[in-house]
Formats: sequence, structure tokens, C-alpha cells
Amino acid sequence: MKQATAISLCALVLLGAAGCASRQSLQHQIWQQHVKMVQSINRESCVAGCYAFEGDSNMELINFQEYFAEPACNYAHRGSTTADVLARKEKISDLKPSLIVVLVGGNDVVQSVSEDTIVTNYVELIGFYRSICDRVYCISNLPVKTGLSITSSTMSHLNGRLEKTCRRLGATFINVFPSLYKNGGLNPDYAIDPVHLNKEGQDVVMDIVKKQLAK
Repeated sequence: MKQATAISLCALVLLGAAGCASRQSLQHQIWQQHVKMVQSINRESCVAGCYAFEGDSNMELINFQEYFAEPACNYAHRGSTTADVLARKEKISDLKPSLIVVLVGGNDVVQSVSEDTIVTNYVELIGFYRSICDRVYCISNLPVKTGLSITSSTMSHLNGRLEKTCRRLGATFINVFPSLYKNGGLNPDYAIDPVHLNKEGQDVVMDIVKKQLAK
């Protein structure tokens, strides 16, 4: 099931709004070049005391070091669910980061994981992060393009529960959803496809995140 979901998400990224083979090839090349660049930066930035970022493809595609003078380590990976992030939590523990930022949950929804299970996984994840770091931040899940099997209203409802969970456990919830939402879904000005942010969308998210981290 996980493999099928990952393939589906990759298809969304590669196809975008069009379906021609040449567009698929170009999008794939851009994706791979960007991911390789971020991975290369990570090898230098994943050091003790860094800013640690975790989550799914929308986090994986952000070059966090572009936005911070401090070392910014990005452990996010496409297709990741809350269970996947939990499974690799020890990687972040080894870094002893000065803060942790996570965005995950959309792939859980794609896989029809129950909202209760997602929240339960967040409880465990935040509890673990809080045991190694005082500053833990959870970015809200993003809106999606209208017409998909998953909806922005589903993401919004999940975000409401995650916000309450963060408040209860001492983590900070960063709600970027409203800033990316337009006409019932993900603002097309901020999207490369139905579910992923372009550079402008990443800038919007990171502007909000940076302001929250500065508090």
C-alpha cells in the first residue's frame, strides 16, 4: 500500500496539470536535481545543535539552509507518513538539535489512516521530541487542489486536532493553511501540482515559520 501511494504521489508531481511525456521528463529532472542539492546540503548541515526538519515531500523539497544562518538539517522524505517519521526518530535524537520542526500527515490521509491514529502518532512523536529538545514546532498540513480524493476540509479538520494536541503537549503549532488556501483548495500560484508547493509557496511557509521561531 505504501509503495502504491508513493507511486501515486510521484505521478502527481510528474504529471502536474498536463500529461505529456516531455513534461513528465522535465519535471522528473527538476525534482531529482533539487532533491540531490538538498541532500548534499544536509550532509554538511546535520550537525549537533542544528535546526532539524522532518516530514514528507513538501518538507523534503525545501532547502532550509537558504532561510537560516544556523545549520539546518532536513530529514524529510517523500511518501512519509507519521509512522515513518516515528520509525526514524532516533536520527534526530543523535543530533541533539536546538529545535525541531515537523510537517507530516497528508500521506496518512491518502492511505486512509484514521484521524485518531494520526493524532496518536503525533502524541508519541511530540513526546519523544520534547524529551530531547525544548523547542518543538508542528506545521499544519496543507490544503490540496480541489477534485482530489483527499480534500482541504479533511486537512483542515485534522489540523484542528493537531493544534489542540500541540497545545496540550507543549509544542507550538504553526498554521500555514490559511495563507496557502484559495477558492476551496491549494492556491495555484503557490503550487507545482495538486499537492506540492513551488518556490513561492515555500517562501510563504518559511516566512511564517521564521517569524514563529523568532518569538
